[in-house]
Amino acid sequence: MKNTLCLKRCILAATISVATFFMITIPAYAEEEKEDPSPIHGIYVSAYVAGTQNMMDDIITHIDETGINAVVIDVKSDEGKIVFDMDSKLIDDLGTEDILVKDMPGLIKTLHDHDIYVIARCVAFRDPFIDEVKPEWMLKTAAGDIYEDNKGFNWINPQNAEAKEYLIEVARGCHAAGFDEVQYDYVRFPTGIKEEDIGMNGYGRRHAIVRFVMEAHNALMRENMPLSLDVFGTAINSKVDRNIVGQDYAWLSMYCEYLSPMIYPSHYYEGSMGLDYPDLYPYEAIDGAMKYSESELKTVNPRGDRTQAGVRPWLQGFTASYLKNYRTYGVEEVKAQIKAVNDNGSDSWIIWNPSCKYQWDAFRE
Repeated sequence: MKNTLCLKRCILAATISVATFFMITIPAYAEEEKEDPSPIHGIYVSAYVAGTQNMMDDIITHIDETGINAVVIDVKSDEGKIVFDMDSKLIDDLGTEDILVKDMPGLIKTLHDHDIYVIARCVAFRDPFIDEVKPEWMLKTAAGDIYEDNKGFNWINPQNAEAKEYLIEVARGCHAAGFDEVQYDYVRFPTGIKEEDIGMNGYGRRHAIVRFVMEAHNALMRENMPLSLDVFGTAINSKVDRNIVGQDYAWLSMYCEYLSPMIYPSHYYEGSMGLDYPDLYPYEAIDGAMKYSESELKTVNPRGDRTQAGVRPWLQGFTASYLKNYRTYGVEEVKAQIKAVNDNGSDSWIIWNPSCKYQWDAFRE
């Protein structure tokens, strides 16, 4: 599977026209035919679980008994730390390592021995640590203070050249360790940010995110390393949300191998897609989101003849008990979401549960 899924991508003339729109210069690459990948049926694995052998052994045993064939493992964590030794002077100098997985290459080899595709999850711009050593990298308010969101988190400025190179260096370290793919999460601006907070409007935010993604994609293409992006589900069809977080779903699809919209039913507002409480309708919510995705992607690729990212959504593997009106997500709810993805012409998905406890019977073939 690894050989099938490690892809080479090219920048086509249509993509160059998008680059011109964003006033970005990109290098020319020879066009190469892309091999169709096998479907990805994945789960999220935290760094703590990945670094705990008995837990990881248990997960591998379940994977061997089901149709799961991929794992997404934390590398740059939500705490802003790198969870394994990347042997990088830049990372060593920054002091961002917190070793939770002592032998990441060995773990990846074990996973490959079980025909498991391994994706590195790298939290990009939300970073509660790096401001301690690189305050100049951080997103600043109009008054010059480091921006802090409503949960107390600081964010890297997506326009800072050194910070972007750091994130690309992390991706290179994932490639050197043997990962099959790099996935950037939080590749966006904070949700509560306003133009007056940072002096940047929605266009500026979208421009900054697209530019970073293009630069990262160009660097990873040289290493034959696929890139995927986690994207807000509501950014697919909401211009307001796209401008707030800076994620232009359609344009981003031209600069990565996969888009992974987080279309958890629990994350949609009441009334979204005509559903009073979307969390109560796992099939209908995912079905609606996938249809929005297809429609939006056609805005930049109406004939479907351009190289464009595949859609591999994150699905809900947890119960959102914090909602007033929620549903317990068990085997049937997970299956319903998967069916909705399949019914919309896709056979790739990843299940998110921060506790890494899964409804394994939902994945038995």
